[in-house]
Amino acid sequence: MTGSSQQQSLYQLLYGERYIFEEVLGLKFRISPDAFFQIKTAGAEVLYQIVGKLSRADKNTILLEVCCGTGAIGLCLACQAPKVVGVEVVEQAVEDAKWNVTFNGVSNCGYHSGKAETVLLQFLMSREDDRLLVAVLNPSRAGLHYRVVQAIQNCEAIRTLIYVSCKPEREAMRNFLEFCCPPDSGKKLVREPSAPLLAVPVDMFPQTMHCELVILFTC
Repeated sequence: MTGSSQQQSLYQLLYGERYIFEEVLGLKFRISPDAFFQIKTAGAEVLYQIVGKLSRADKNTILLEVCCGTGAIGLCLACQAPKVVGVEVVEQAVEDAKWNVTFNGVSNCGYHSGKAETVLLQFLMSREDDRLLVAVLNPSRAGLHYRVVQAIQNCEAIRTLIYVSCKPEREAMRNFLEFCCPPDSGKKLVREPSAPLLAVPVDMFPQTMHCELVILFTC
């Protein structure tokens, strides 16, 4: 079916297993047809370990994973933080994430389905926990909606921001610049800008010019 959005896609199982299963850093993941998952397992393990190291998530922080897919990053880092909250627009991926949490016996992860610009804003406005947030962003090549950037930039609880991009020279670069914007009433930004502190490339695509880029911002 051409021209079909992810929400409209319909699948009929003709043969074989309904899901793909993969193991990363000792955890098992269920992956639906619409769900995103890194295709280089060994490279993904390196990538997630780098994200965990840069995040410095600990018992005093909550890990917020935006565009979480099947919950791979959050689950792999769940041992570092007392709570993980994931947001993802693809409903099948969220169902996978919930299955992955249960199957792996992880009790501190929760996942929410919906557009990040809506769900994230609701979460940030309704939260009563005063612990700091570590935000891990892993969007598609289209990058983040500006309302997501705006919500993160205006949240005082977010001091550490990690952006993972497979194509940093395109829409992700727009997001990088938006995170670095000073307070601007016209752009509805009230907090001081984030500052890029460190960039780490991960060679997920051997023998090509492409790489996965992890950028650490501090707020």
